[in-house]
Amino acid sequence: MTKDQLYLDNRFQDEEDSSQQYVWDLFVRVFHWSLVVAFSVAFYYRESEWDRLIHVYAGYVVAALLLSRIVWGFMKTGYASFRAFPLNPLHAVRYVWRLFQGRSKRFIGHNPAGSVVIYSMLFFGLTTVISGFLVYNDGWLIDDPGYFKELHYYVSWGWLFLVVIHIFGVVTESIVHQDNLIKAMITGCKRRSKKTEKNFNQKNPVA
Repeated sequence: MTKDQLYLDNRFQDEEDSSQQYVWDLFVRVFHWSLVVAFSVAFYYRESEWDRLIHVYAGYVVAALLLSRIVWGFMKTGYASFRAFPLNPLHAVRYVWRLFQGRSKRFIGHNPAGSVVIYSMLFFGLTTVISGFLVYNDGWLIDDPGYFKELHYYVSWGWLFLVVIHIFGVVTESIVHQDNLIKAMITGCKRRSKKTEKNFNQKNPVA
């Protein structure tokens, strides 16, 4: 294939795929679905003494995934960076209010409400795995390990509640903005905004 033919093929491919925009890198997508599996396994075996090791090993996987995502969020640029979706509860409330009014702006990356849920899930996730580690190791020189068992129980259920909110938000935004967010987390691509459609990236603070 000559250079001219390669150029024409690439230009045709770009025009063909111009309706799509690359948003989520491979690491973010692998992290997301790996966390879904690991969390599901850990939660499913939470009450089983016979399969307790499965629960523990799944928890270790969750811990490794969360830590790697935090490192990636500080190192990476673009939509995966923490700088791209700052934590702002006020903008999150405003976004949700406008969403139910049908006036919410479309965000290419995480919207303000999604940002709050993500940071909350990171906090609850880390608290869950740390408390779970202490419970499994009998408090690890702590006088009252029972406290950590209770903490682990409630925080893990709180994390599940946030997961439900996350899923509800994904489905809602997919319908409102006609953008399949589940597919986007598989392919890494989201649709480009229409000319008549106002949208923002994550760095824009206006909801």
